[in-house]
Amino acid sequence: MTELADRTGATDADVWRSFCERIAALGDRVLADAPESPLARAEGVRHLANQLACWLTYAIGHTDPSRPAFFRSSDPVYQWGGPNADQVARRALIAGDGTYRISGSMGSCEEFILQIKLGATQSGGAGIATEVSASSLGLGPGDPFEIVLAATPQPGRWIELHPDASFVHVRDYYFDWRAAEPATFVIERLDSPGRPRPATDTAGIASILDCAAAEIENSISFWSGYQERMLGAQPSNSFGTPAPAGRGVLDILYSHAGVALSDDEALLVTVHQDDAPMWDIQLYNRPWYEALDFANRVTCLNHCLVQPDAAGRVRIVISNRDPGVANWLDTEARAEVLATIRWWRAPNPPRLDHAVVALDSLGSLGLARVGRTERDEDIRRRSAHIAWRYRT
Repeated sequence: MTELADRTGATDADVWRSFCERIAALGDRVLADAPESPLARAEGVRHLANQLACWLTYAIGHTDPSRPAFFRSSDPVYQWGGPNADQVARRALIAGDGTYRISGSMGSCEEFILQIKLGATQSGGAGIATEVSASSLGLGPGDPFEIVLAATPQPGRWIELHPDASFVHVRDYYFDWRAAEPATFVIERLDSPGRPRPATDTAGIASILDCAAAEIENSISFWSGYQERMLGAQPSNSFGTPAPAGRGVLDILYSHAGVALSDDEALLVTVHQDDAPMWDIQLYNRPWYEALDFANRVTCLNHCLVQPDAAGRVRIVISNRDPGVANWLDTEARAEVLATIRWWRAPNPPRLDHAVVALDSLGSLGLARVGRTERDEDIRRRSAHIAWRYRT
């Protein structure tokens, strides 16, 4: 609860004004930190508005572990923290001494990762107490499931709850991008009957607004400089050594590159399919770490969506304009983007081959040609999948 709410005589107007002042201060910070380009500044203001919509929704309806509900914290609308275009991310607040049931159906989902976390996301660490996958639970596409979270053993599929557990985080993955029914996840608390929500009062509203403001402040503080900290002095158009991310999925290795190309250049990246059973590559804006438009442009690819060449190599072309070849990633003609590669369950360190080449040299490299009609059909398929995946 906020100091304002604790102070005797605080009014609803005081509470609202305090919240608005905190958001206004964040606006000043975003504009002060934004690059000078009109696009980056406009996207910074939109990013702040996006965080406001995201975390105010979360604070109003998803912060009571006695009445849990999954909140979709990353999708084509809510953009923060480098969202993965192949997944849906959702979370529900829980208590370590509670008993919860997660049930649903895999639908067209090919894998999910379920984590029991300690602390918050951007603040407090968000340590991982437990991580399990759908495949480790014997689940695959189309399967129904029921999982119980509790401190003591339970019949069926059971995940032990750490006493300091604060939320359950689920990422469900879709790699073949079909227009099909996505996974369904429902969470219920079993050890206490449903109780009506308490009546609304000034202290309660202050608590909601403080929760939202704190999440937004922490998000802006942590993520706005994340790319700079991550890349450091790494040269443009070069990928760093693959490494895990402390707050991400434990079985994933990541590599990042700041990409800055002229219109007559391309970054040619070779991915080796046998380095990992699953992998993807995706582009993000800078510095706000939002995904580029993956529903209406080809801004991400994965092991299912690429076209290997005659030698079995997967050569990916990043450029500002369509070169008419397979495996092209569209920078949206931006001056600079971030490229991220992820490898799932790599048995050995993945190999990285990349080079800046002349765009007009691609035709001599044996890359498969892709015409406008084929490109448009690919985008229609992507758009249809995204419409189905995020249908509710």
